[in-house]
Amino acid sequence: MSDASRIDGVAGRWRLAARPRAWALMLAAALLLVLLPGCERADDAPLAPSGRPESLVIALTPYAGAAPAFVALAEGFFEREGLTVTVQRHPSGKAALDAVLEGKADLATVAELPVALAAVRGHPVTILATLSTQSDHAIVGRTDLGVGSPESLKGKRIGVSAGTSGDFMLDVMLVRQRLARADVRVVDRKPQELAGALASGEVDAIATWEPYIDDARRQLGDRAAVFPSDGVYDSSFNLAALRRFALQRGETARRVLAALQRAEQLLARDPAACEPIVARSLGKAPGETRQLLARSRFALTLEQHLLVVLEDEGRWALKNRVATAAQAPNFLDAVYLDGLAAVKPRAVTIIR
Repeated sequence: MSDASRIDGVAGRWRLAARPRAWALMLAAALLLVLLPGCERADDAPLAPSGRPESLVIALTPYAGAAPAFVALAEGFFEREGLTVTVQRHPSGKAALDAVLEGKADLATVAELPVALAAVRGHPVTILATLSTQSDHAIVGRTDLGVGSPESLKGKRIGVSAGTSGDFMLDVMLVRQRLARADVRVVDRKPQELAGALASGEVDAIATWEPYIDDARRQLGDRAAVFPSDGVYDSSFNLAALRRFALQRGETARRVLAALQRAEQLLARDPAACEPIVARSLGKAPGETRQLLARSRFALTLEQHLLVVLEDEGRWALKNRVATAAQAPNFLDAVYLDGLAAVKPRAVTIIR
């Protein structure tokens, strides 16, 4: 055999031997392309939960900020995570959180203030994730009852739902006008009663949030004066539980958050498809729902700013005797980081 033939034979055998390695490298590269976007769970990569589905109860609020929960329910994202969810409907986040505190629900969608107040009162509550943030609080006054500007609130009757974010926002707005809580008469009413109390003349103004602001505006027509909280107070809407739920059912918490992350992704990718789902959940027309959704920023997070706000609200509660305690709690106990860190690690910025 010539030297050339021997060389061709060796080269041929080398090419044959190299083929499996080449295919292996190509396969590895393909896998990397699939996995690289994914330190966080991909939307099209459902879990394959083992065993029987796990049951849990979620207390929900008719509020656009809870849209990820509405979408996750409608699209079957909880079922894909091996969860069977029973829904409770509550008129406010405070009422939803009360259901958790009373052992009637496992999870609640709620603004951060009721969580801060519960923590001050010694309840072992914890936030698993912020679902959304929004600037959708306002004071609505009646111009025919002398409320034409924020300064005119002095001496007026103001309807508010005690212990809610509307309660906190009222004080923040009063401070902006160099007014104290003692300068107004606060009337405690349930959130769904505020617009009616204003329309009937029981109160001169109300401090509340959407959709109750729009309810009041519709009932009053051109007699409504609306003072938004933009630049004064932005609220967050969160998923909260008792601390023992997070510690004892950490895998369940992770699955819940994975389902909500899918909903967050769908809201970002195809908001038009989500609008009818949220409209049905809120009992609102599609156009009105679109406006409500536009006021919210949807992203599952646990940010340092949340901890700062909780601490501010804790100090406010103690100073104004909205809640009593010997001392302020450590609000690090009021956030559970491990669940979201496992699902969406870059969204957790709270310093431990």
